[in-house]
Amino acid sequence: MGRIMQRMWGFLGFGDDEEAPGGRPAAGDGSPQRAPIFSLHTQRQMEIIVLEPAAFDEAQMAADYLKTHRPIVINLRGANKDLGKRIVDFLSGVAYALDGHMHRVGDEIFLFTPHHVSITAERLREQMASGPLFPVE
Repeated sequence: MGRIMQRMWGFLGFGDDEEAPGGRPAAGDGSPQRAPIFSLHTQRQMEIIVLEPAAFDEAQMAADYLKTHRPIVINLRGANKDLGKRIVDFLSGVAYALDGHMHRVGDEIFLFTPHHVSITAERLREQMASGPLFPVE
């Protein structure tokens, strides 16, 4: 068992002053020892999904993106006011349930992010205090 552990540690580059795996001299005799190279790059590229829903059914697709930890931008400029309000209410609930965040980016444009993506905005408090997201006419 001890020889197996020595070989494993040697393979990982943690050899001792004895002979390294494969009969090569260990790193104490002046000759350079090459450690195996491993790629530990595990972070995937961030993707932001932009949606322009025309029906409420598309809100479920947006919720599915949030559930898979992808931020989404919802553009409601082409949707009627009632549909837009329903979609924002639904996605706000989804974001809340997932410990995510919501931010109004512009007129009828909203950013929903999962919990690991924070939103920093100078006027976030001002917008939250200014009233409802969709003014009642």
